Amino acid sequence: MVNLKNMSRKERFQYIWDYYKFHIIGILAAIIIISSIIYGQVTKVNYVFNLTLIGNDIDQNKKAELERQITDIVVNNGSKRNQAIVDVIPVGDSNSSNNIMSGQLMQKFMTELSVQTVDIAVMDKGVFDSLVKNDAFLKLDNISDFDLSSIKDEKIKEEGSDGKKAVYGISAENIKVLNDMGFNPKDKVICIISSSKHVDKAVYVLKWVLK
Repeated sequence: MVNLKNMSRKERFQYIWDYYKFHIIGILAAIIIISSIIYGQVTKVNYVFNLTLIGNDIDQNKKAELERQITDIVVNNGSKRNQAIVDVIPVGDSNSSNNIMSGQLMQKFMTELSVQTVDIAVMDKGVFDSLVKNDAFLKLDNISDFDLSSIKDEKIKEEGSDGKKAVYGISAENIKVLNDMGFNPKDKVICIISSSKHVDKAVYVLKWVLK
């Protein structure tokens, strides 16, 4: 049996390293992995609101500024982990390769609707028309604290799955925050997604962008 007491400090270190280095490396690796997981959970951003723009791409700095402004509206406790996000789905032109990409991104948008990720969306009137009969949007007439009569922009009335006409969207053409960030709102409609988990927040944001 090895007597560590008779060894010098250097010899003891060398002996321990030679016989236990794999154990030591394993323990250190486990500590690093666990620390990384804990740090990731502590600093992970929790997106509590999603505004999706379907149209042209926009300046990333202006996008970040809009996210900050919306975060100020929807996050009350000042938590840095809770943030709003602005997603942009770029729609291609008549070029075939762009159209294929747009189709893939539209599929992504539909997937996000199904998993209740999107709260408010701005989209082309044609896309809006194709989705409204599938009850993709909230009836704005039914929102008690949303005064439609105070909205100067065009209200988009459509027939839903129940066969009745209601206001499902608002024209986005005169929305200043969209124009300021370089997003082209021509022939676009802004609407609240019916599957939104944050309808109250969506109403606040819609009021803010339409002011």
